[in-house]
Amino acid sequence: MATTRLQDDLLLEFKEEKKMIQSQISIIEPLAVSMRKPAAQRLAAKGMIIFGEIFCWLSFLAAIATCFFLNRLYPFYVLFELYRPEHVGLLGHQNVQFLQWSFYGLFGLSAILFYFLARSLARIRQKNGILNLAGRDIKTVVGQHLQRKAAIDAIEQRHFNELPSTEFHDHVNLAPNPGYDPAEHPGLTQ
Repeated sequence: MATTRLQDDLLLEFKEEKKMIQSQISIIEPLAVSMRKPAAQRLAAKGMIIFGEIFCWLSFLAAIATCFFLNRLYPFYVLFELYRPEHVGLLGHQNVQFLQWSFYGLFGLSAILFYFLARSLARIRQKNGILNLAGRDIKTVVGQHLQRKAAIDAIEQRHFNELPSTEFHDHVNLAPNPGYDPAEHPGLTQ
């Protein structure tokens, strides 16, 4: 009798493992397929992100350098020539100063924006590397699950044809109740 219970428990566990492997494959396999990219496409995307990141860092440095050399750069040196007495009398000292500070503010703001954009591109590049690694690992896990499923199917084909079909009941009371059997009293069923 203990052998039959052991056999029933092993058969039940085998069937549950088969269901679990099948459900995990159905969840993980579409994810693995969607994460696969050709190497050339992955390299092109990574190259564009690196190019964008370098461009943003160079733009950040250029914006800061522009703030220091604003009085020597071609179109902006005119702002400093507005401090001549004839221009200050016409425009006002405060207006000329506000104009200069607004250009400094624009270059400072663009430097800050390029800095944050460069940091965001660096994070995207790092996350893409992590996703590539995860895609490889998921592909390995799916392969292992498919091997386990093939082994389960082989065992099932080899041995379950020899075993009698057993139904597993989780009911506490399997004895029929003659007074309340739905087949005897069709009007009592709901």
